[in-house]
Amino acid sequence: MRIPSQSYVSLCQRYRRWLTAELRPEPGDWVAPKDGHPDTVRLVMAPTESVPEEEVLVPKLERLLAQLAQECASFVLDYSAGEFACVAFDEHGRTLANVVAPEPSSAVAQALVFIRAERSAHERGS
Repeated sequence: MRIPSQSYVSLCQRYRRWLTAELRPEPGDWVAPKDGHPDTVRLVMAPTESVPEEEVLVPKLERLLAQLAQECASFVLDYSAGEFACVAFDEHGRTLANVVAPEPSSAVAQALVFIRAERSAHERGS
């Protein structure tokens, strides 16, 4: 199992509220210090009820993809020229998110953060 990159761990630390606050750790996920160095991670080996307050969950790609599928009507995750692009669409084909990152987990996580932040801002504005 490949250790998550520092940039992906940092993204999870920064946007815990949008990405992982509701998730329970599952085998294959990672856990990192909430405010610590992003290369200090440990692999989740067995399901647990929650992540301690001082730590943050770093979900595996499959979990991010499942979350994204719930947030949009369709999405594309593509690789080209050394980067991953994630584009998400609503039921009318309008773009909800369009991000590029060096790894697939970061691209999908950024798309999720963008969609959820936009939705939250829209709900507050209504």
